[in-house]
Amino acid sequence: MASIVFGAFAVIGLIVAVVLFLVLRRKPHTRAGAYVSAAFVLLASGMLAMGSISFASLESAGLRTFTPEERAAAVRCDAAVLGAEQTSNKLNGRYVWLLRLRVAPQTGSPYEIERTARLTSSMGERLERGDAVLSCLVDPADHTRIEIADLA
Repeated sequence: MASIVFGAFAVIGLIVAVVLFLVLRRKPHTRAGAYVSAAFVLLASGMLAMGSISFASLESAGLRTFTPEERAAAVRCDAAVLGAEQTSNKLNGRYVWLLRLRVAPQTGSPYEIERTARLTSSMGERLERGDAVLSCLVDPADHTRIEIADLA
């Protein structure tokens, strides 16, 4: 959601910069202001675009929830937390944690994956000890897609 907001503001900033530049450069006494103001608005739009890309990468790397159809087809499993590390990134007031998980589906052999999740401080500290086992769902077609209800 944050990536969409940042991206929308970046596009609006780009449009404002172009219109401002085209309007102000027509008059000789505002021509210098057109170049300066357009440069600053384009710089701000670029920063917003970079924020959009950053948030998009955080959102895409996070633990996603399944649609009701995917949830019905998913296989139950257990995810043992092998390690949890707090990153310096925050999203909506919560830190983003990098989790190393050993997923053991009911059918098939266990495997290890890494995921990011937005956690409260108490939940992150509990998982950091590495002794937690969380129930989860795994997509039978793609074992890298899991949903952990406790972390959603």
